Amino acid sequence: MGDGGFTVGDPDDDEPASKGRKPRRRDTLARLLSGVTLWRSPDGIAHASVPVEGRAGDEHVRVAAQGFRQWVTLAYFRAEDRGLSGQALAETVALAEARALACGVVQRPWRRVALGDDGATIYLDLGGGDPSGERRAVMITALGWTIAEPDDVPVAFLRAPDALPLPEPEADAANTETLRGFVNVLGDDDLSLAWAFIVCALRPFAAGGAYPIAAIHGEQGTGKSLATRFLQGMIDPSSMSGRAQPREERDLFVSAGNRHLIACDNISSISEGFADSFCRIATGGSFSARALHTDADESILSALKPLLLNGIPSSIISRPDLASRALSLELARLPVRRAEKDLIADYERALPGLLGLACDGLSSALRNLAGTTLADDVRMIDAATWAEAAAVGLGIPPGRITAAWVANRTAADRALVESDDLALAVVALIEAEHNLTGRAEWRGSPVDLYRKLCADHASDSTKRSPQWPRSASGMGTRLRRLAPPLRVVHGIDASPGKGGADSARFWVLRRV
Repeated sequence: MGDGGFTVGDPDDDEPASKGRKPRRRDTLARLLSGVTLWRSPDGIAHASVPVEGRAGDEHVRVAAQGFRQWVTLAYFRAEDRGLSGQALAETVALAEARALACGVVQRPWRRVALGDDGATIYLDLGGGDPSGERRAVMITALGWTIAEPDDVPVAFLRAPDALPLPEPEADAANTETLRGFVNVLGDDDLSLAWAFIVCALRPFAAGGAYPIAAIHGEQGTGKSLATRFLQGMIDPSSMSGRAQPREERDLFVSAGNRHLIACDNISSISEGFADSFCRIATGGSFSARALHTDADESILSALKPLLLNGIPSSIISRPDLASRALSLELARLPVRRAEKDLIADYERALPGLLGLACDGLSSALRNLAGTTLADDVRMIDAATWAEAAAVGLGIPPGRITAAWVANRTAADRALVESDDLALAVVALIEAEHNLTGRAEWRGSPVDLYRKLCADHASDSTKRSPQWPRSASGMGTRLRRLAPPLRVVHGIDASPGKGGADSARFWVLRRV
């Protein structure tokens, strides 16, 4: 197979094939590649749709990924009963990549959930990472849902090696309360929000969008890891459940590019850098770094994915901008401790019904989204509107998800403000100004504000803590992040400004 300068032949490929000899390697590889559909994604990544022996439907893989190399190696072994040299394999992959980029066929690859070309059909991949597994999908429309056979699935699903299959959903086999047996949230509001997270996480976006972050917390022994595993199993099941937070932000974006849901277990704290990365992934963002083995090329990793985090302290999402994207789900103490294997067995029996109810919710969201408006000022309003539109299909009374969403955010804001030294100092400053002057207002330069907070409203131990800002500019950055929860919880507006003959900067703090 010589094409564009590539050769994938044996040393004796120039000799004519004689009767009784095995086909030359180049001929076998040419025949194998002729059965492969090559295409590229909109961002210029080469992909292949490869046939899998013994079942309908092609497996979709990146040409440069290990899955395609394994397919070529296995297909050649089955055809010739011998292995393929590393050089021949590399040249075959290079040729397939060149053909994919040159063929002009462009389509979007998806992970676990996909949006049809009509923009009104959701496909949920039922298969796992094994290429010999199922290729069926649930097709969900405003009219309901049904199972689509492999040849009737019009979208290309990629699968991570750790992906596990989903069971075929069952209709009318579960209700919202069924989930409480596996995710023992503290109250009815948190149960509604757990379902809100599920239907939001199963929503695909063609371009742009936002996912709420689910933050599960509770004391030791409340089943946080299992609850995370069970929620993950309804959305994007993986053999890597219980995964720790990646060490590097680049690794986080690589992981997000290979699966639909990012789940991190047993988080004790989140650094500033990771908080920013979680925010960017939840609402769509990118990570850029120098490409390997180059000085000038750039490697860009983009992701828009739902996130599922758990940890003991509720403060795992203490950054205000991260908290504003999150649904905080607190778990109750388990009334009766059960063997984990028995609980998992019960969950696996209930999962088809739970998944069927989630599909009902998605169908309801597609049907009702256009006519759903929220009366309250809700953070992540697009996601909250989608969840409220799904409520009818889930059997949740209208308005309950929205009310729970608002209450959840208010409670999180209050917890954040009450645990933040700078926020407490600002509240104390406004109280002192009101007692002294009768006006709950302070105005001055950033330096004056920083000095006053340090001198009058922060103890020596507070000023030594890592949380306390080290400069007026650092204080300004923190105040901008704290402004929304300060406004919600204490009615204090913190606004920066610039004016006067010298365009000096100033801060105005006032209770409104």
